[in-house]
Amino acid sequence: MKPFVNLAALALALAAPAAAHAQLSAVTDRVQGLPAGLGVPSLGAAVAEEPADLSANPAAIGFLGGLGLQYFHESGLRPGARGDGLYAGDRLGPLGVGYSVEWLRPGLDAGGERWRRSRLGLTLGDGRALSLGVAWTWIASRNDAIEQAGGWDLGLTLRPTRWLSIGAAMLGRDARLGGADVPVRYDLGLATRLWHDRLTLSADLLADDEARDAFRSDHLAFGASAELWRGVALGLQVQLPVRDLPGDAGDPLGLVSLTWNAPHSGVTFAGAGVGGRGGWLGGVRLSEERYRSGGPAVVMPTVDVDRELQRRRVLVFDVGDRDPYATLVTRLEAARDDPEVGALLVRIGGLSLGGGRVEELRALLAAVRARKPVLAYLEGGGTREYWLATGATAIAAPPGAPLIVNGISTSQLFLRGGLARLGIAFDVVKAGAYKSAAEPLVRDAPSPEAREATEAVLDDVFGRFVAQVAEARRLPPERVRALVDQGLFTAEEAKDAGLVDAVAWPDELERWGRAVAGRRLFERGAYRPEPERLAQRWGRPAVIQVVRVEGIIARGRSRADPLGADGVAGAETIAAEIHRAADDAAVRAIVLRIESGGGDGLASDLIWREAVRARRKGKPVIASMGDLAASGGYLVAVGADAILAERSTLTGSIGVFAAKPDLSGLLAKLSIHPEAYQRGENARLVSVLKPWTPAERAVLEKQVGAFYRQFVARVAEGRRLTTAEVEAVAGGRVWTGQQALERRLVDRIGTLADAIRLARERIGLAPDDVVEVRREDGGGALARVAGHALTAAPEPPLAGLARAFPELSALALLTEIGPVLAIPEEWVAPEAGP
Repeated sequence: MKPFVNLAALALALAAPAAAHAQLSAVTDRVQGLPAGLGVPSLGAAVAEEPADLSANPAAIGFLGGLGLQYFHESGLRPGARGDGLYAGDRLGPLGVGYSVEWLRPGLDAGGERWRRSRLGLTLGDGRALSLGVAWTWIASRNDAIEQAGGWDLGLTLRPTRWLSIGAAMLGRDARLGGADVPVRYDLGLATRLWHDRLTLSADLLADDEARDAFRSDHLAFGASAELWRGVALGLQVQLPVRDLPGDAGDPLGLVSLTWNAPHSGVTFAGAGVGGRGGWLGGVRLSEERYRSGGPAVVMPTVDVDRELQRRRVLVFDVGDRDPYATLVTRLEAARDDPEVGALLVRIGGLSLGGGRVEELRALLAAVRARKPVLAYLEGGGTREYWLATGATAIAAPPGAPLIVNGISTSQLFLRGGLARLGIAFDVVKAGAYKSAAEPLVRDAPSPEAREATEAVLDDVFGRFVAQVAEARRLPPERVRALVDQGLFTAEEAKDAGLVDAVAWPDELERWGRAVAGRRLFERGAYRPEPERLAQRWGRPAVIQVVRVEGIIARGRSRADPLGADGVAGAETIAAEIHRAADDAAVRAIVLRIESGGGDGLASDLIWREAVRARRKGKPVIASMGDLAASGGYLVAVGADAILAERSTLTGSIGVFAAKPDLSGLLAKLSIHPEAYQRGENARLVSVLKPWTPAERAVLEKQVGAFYRQFVARVAEGRRLTTAEVEAVAGGRVWTGQQALERRLVDRIGTLADAIRLARERIGLAPDDVVEVRREDGGGALARVAGHALTAAPEPPLAGLARAFPELSALALLTEIGPVLAIPEEWVAPEAGP
């Protein structure tokens, strides 16, 4: 029996990077004669996180983020000795399950003995910081005594921080051999992970209970595993006895291993030595999770910008990703850092984006371009689409396709005359000479102030467009202006003019990509980045909550826009989301993503209040502006610690107005004669059946003025400016992000990704620290499941119409927030009933 025991012990010692459990079992089995399992790779109880680690610590399975399979073969210790093991594990939510089967053949001098060892494990945990596991072992053999040497195991792992893991395992409970209890084995482990998660150090105390519920230390094990370069890791371990042990149990044990990882597969080779003898072990891995690897950057995936921005719909309900723009930003950032991506192909069609987000995406393409080629394929669109494409390394278009690069413009419909023909008029009271939102309803032409502000915005945006195109295409600015004046080109003419680099059919893009990158690339289809495996980085990640403020700001819950555009940003919904994030200990910072031109003043104030409250609770709040963050949208932003905007973002508009329709003329044309009764001089202040009286107008002017002064005070407080400094840039005037930066209305130019990075900095995280960016999920479970089977629906036709005619959005405002805009409705008395 002695040769058989020694052989089993040494077989167990053939672990890869370090095998604390293997060593523990080897020592105990030498003394007790317990059938040893395979020597699987494991750095000890605190680092167990692979399917094969189920034998080291049952809690290991709880750190899997997807299905994992491993196979190991060991040989070389004695003539005829070898073993094979197959291991599987997966986790669904908080529950994990693992199963392994090992076939052991101890050698020619063991009398032909062999056995099959099966183990089933279950875990409960959060996948990152906590796992509690239990496992049961069964042994099948022709020897009845060996079949009783099963038992059950219990394990616990805590990972409170990124750099610390604590593990404990109780192994072999209720195991018996030859009618006697087998000592229960213990493994108490500590480990740290350093050097950007590339270096892992471990220490384990190995003990048993002497088969009588005692605690007797046997060995200390020390291990290290270092990822020398991406995908290649070297492991070392030594095990030292801490008391006198018989035979080979008292000899030091040394192990060395080399592992190569591809994203979803891997290979390990290891060797071990003890008592002058040694052996080897080899294994392979397949996994659903993505491992950090150093594979060649030979793929060229595709990002279709227009398709990525479309929302999936079931009937009138959005399903799937409710924030497709943020997902697009995340994918572009992932492509920049993905070592497998050798080049990125970006398809650009018609974009439903404004200048702010076009510049934001262009900056992201430039960030990818700084590390790898970016190829833009223009399939349609105009100036905005071309502007985005110039952020790429090279631009191509299909043969014969028209390219429209004809500048930028804006227009308004002034409705007063047409409404007057219908007998409809609007009453407006405003604070701020530049507050022009209601002008289309009460004027036949823009005011001088509105014209001045519009011209300044166009000059700023167009000047930047010309400068960026000139730099990207290496053309003089005068040449760019001349080309813009020409405006319309075929793809071939655009290539001759230097606006694009190539004319190519879609099936020629892979060859074009190879020519641009200067090496062989393979087109891979749509880019869907995969996160690294959960166990790569320990501990619960910091959470940054992104709260979206999109569309018209109104009271109540968020809801659909009447015209089907960006929707209604309900103060009740948004304020509650910020409140929950402020009170959630897991949320470390909040990012407000604002795409809104304002709306109801009190609704904006309620959101502002929650942002300020979150800051007072110690949560950094960062505001990120897209295309538009003006009026009430800007009021929300000044509640943040810092504001980031794009250079072409439209912001500011620090002003207030109140408006209501007067339908008395229409009713007269229809021969409808209303009769009203009231108690109180201003009881009919919001009635649409009459114009405002001088007394009512005076009341509104007083209240609008009070709210304007409050607005200015909010800005002065949030931006740390004097009232006079705010007044100089207020008055309802709209600024671009670049102009706002120069006037200290925003802190810096930056993307949504930059805002998240700033939030990370404010909470003291390193650039490579794991962060969970949490967003409000959309739709119910049924809708989300149904959405997987649907193609992306185009935006509602009314949404495009609303963008083309902003006056329609103004009318939509009236239906959503009532006849009085931009001031709290409670400041005016509701109309009394008859």
